[in-house]
Amino acid sequence: MSDTKDTILACARDQYLSDGYKGLSMRKIADKAGISATAIYRHFSNKEELFHRLVKKGFGTYTYYLTPALEEETAELRFKKTMEYALDFILEQPKYFELIFVKSETKDELANFDDLRVDSKISFDFYTDRINECIAEGYLKDDNASEVSVLLLASYTGFFALYTAGLLPRSKKEIRALYWRTVERIMVGVIA
Repeated sequence: MSDTKDTILACARDQYLSDGYKGLSMRKIADKAGISATAIYRHFSNKEELFHRLVKKGFGTYTYYLTPALEEETAELRFKKTMEYALDFILEQPKYFELIFVKSETKDELANFDDLRVDSKISFDFYTDRINECIAEGYLKDDNASEVSVLLLASYTGFFALYTAGLLPRSKKEIRALYWRTVERIMVGVIA
């Protein structure tokens, strides 16, 4: 992707997070990106295409963070690394986390467009696959892997909401320690 497209997407993301989908303006995004109002249309044909590309970039970035977990040798380690990399994503890419997991308008778009649902499902299935592997190896209780994925993703989203609201520690060391204590409490219910 070109630097100009990345700049446009970053400006669009920031505007969307502050003003919502209705507040997205191709002209304002172009201005913030430092290009002319007509130049933005060389990269994106309309607001909907720009927004869809933005959501896809959010899920792509999330998947990029999680994928190195697959390099681990055991299901347990792949699962633990997935949780570690999810926290890295929350702390290092909070705007994309908010975009894909928190904003209600993003959820509306996911419900209405198959191509966006596919990207969403890839990240959900990543968790579900790790959980199924752990069940098969006896690390996790025999359970519905999709429902355990929902539990974990809901917990991450809540954790992020508390973090961004300033209700959790701000230091990386303290937030990581709290995150792992939280994960341990959740895991009590699912570890075999």
